[in-house]
Amino acid sequence: MVTSTATQTVPRTGATAAPAEANLTYQPHVDICDRGSEVTLVADVPGAQADAIDVSFEDGVLSLRATVPPRELAGRPLRQEFGIGDYRRSFRLGEDFDASQITAEYRRGVLTIHVPRLPAVRPRKIEVRG
Repeated sequence: MVTSTATQTVPRTGATAAPAEANLTYQPHVDICDRGSEVTLVADVPGAQADAIDVSFEDGVLSLRATVPPRELAGRPLRQEFGIGDYRRSFRLGEDFDASQITAEYRRGVLTIHVPRLPAVRPRKIEVRG
């Protein structure tokens, strides 16, 4: 079972406008899929660079953090609705996963994390002989 751990952040939906220097922290939107041999997590982290994203797995908790630099705007802003800040989110997955085989890729603002299960806990079909 996957559960989200408590964080003190601003949800991405409905975030209010804030100047870049406010340095807000957001919870990215996440889809989590159980694929049998692995759990796949897909998170929206627009504005981040791959080298500024940190993914860790410790004591059964998968955590992601991303730092987003302030945007340089040409001219005086008349309206700023895109809040600039960092992303943080953690999920309790449990100990049934192979931390050494976790992989992550980042493309076009979307982070995809593959968390493989340990071979001993992967679901399998058992043949019944008669």
